[in-house]
Amino acid sequence: MSNRHRPARPRPGPPGSSSADEEPLRLRLHEPGELVAAVPHLLGFRPVASLVLVAVHDDLGGASGRRRLGVVARADLPAPGDVAAVVGACATRMVPTGPTEVTAVVVAEGPDDAPDDAPDDAPEDAGAPPRTDVADTVGSVFAGHGIVAPTRLWVPRIAAGAPWRCYPPCDCRGRVAATDDSPLAAASAWLGQVTYESRAALEASLAPGPPHPRLAELVDAEWEAAVLDRELGGPAAARRDLAAVAAARDEVAAGRPLGDGELARLAVALADPGVRDVVMGWALADEGVAVAAEQLWTLLVRALPAPEVAEPAVLLACAQLVRGGSALVGVALERARRADPGHRLAGLLESLLASGAGPDAVRTVIREASTESAARLRAG
Repeated sequence: MSNRHRPARPRPGPPGSSSADEEPLRLRLHEPGELVAAVPHLLGFRPVASLVLVAVHDDLGGASGRRRLGVVARADLPAPGDVAAVVGACATRMVPTGPTEVTAVVVAEGPDDAPDDAPDDAPEDAGAPPRTDVADTVGSVFAGHGIVAPTRLWVPRIAAGAPWRCYPPCDCRGRVAATDDSPLAAASAWLGQVTYESRAALEASLAPGPPHPRLAELVDAEWEAAVLDRELGGPAAARRDLAAVAAARDEVAAGRPLGDGELARLAVALADPGVRDVVMGWALADEGVAVAAEQLWTLLVRALPAPEVAEPAVLLACAQLVRGGSALVGVALERARRADPGHRLAGLLESLLASGAGPDAVRTVIREASTESAARLRAG
């Protein structure tokens, strides 16, 4: 199950542009077909056989008339006996964020899946769409928390022109809007967010790359050297580690590959929590630094062995969360947890996600941790 947020506020642009933190990105969704088309960009991939829940909030208590999207949760379409448990788990993640209502989108193959090029007035099966058990359970579970689910939609697949229908008692229906040629698609691309064609494609983007036969041996050697250096050098050793990571970031930004010795050096340098917390703050730096850092973390996630891979995986999750989150957050945190089940920062990020915290809360955590660690290194 994934738990995601709407697109982030853009970073500051060139001189003369408005600040990213002045106001959130606003895009208008006029009808259900446009919301369905937005789902792949809200999640980061195009879901199939899924239940997607979108939290909806009234800004200023409804006084402004504006509404905004909040947490977006996705789960594999559950077996009939597991529906209540799956919907309940989604509610546990979403209810604490205080939505006014929840919109449900059930992605499931159905008997009345008309061809995408069929005319809008083509006859369709008059029966209810499939998996009414899922839609009904969404309504009852969230009603138990005092949250309505007035919009519950079925769609066989999320593609332009695919039919969508409301579950009873509503009988609204229509066609899914353009998914790749839309304002939200353009906004996601501008923010540097990639929308993958499938969950598998997304996971493959962080899959381990070609093996490095000598890397584990080199990491062990770096650890032996680091233990002595940190014992004798204290903060000076940490500053050297920080300089090594910064140099690697600049090398990656310049398009130069990193050798196995450099990879081993970085693996051990990032294992120092103080160094890791300082470089975590690069996600809040200017565009060039932030993008180069994210490229470095991605490279290291694909190259390093466990348990050292946990650190760049968490750093990559932080970088993604600063930009509003994407499905890569969950994949990166899973890699970190598998490599180091007790990783404290990974646990903190998971807790923030479970509470529905948005990018601003994540930025605060990163800024405070990075500033504190940088001050300690300077003082030493």
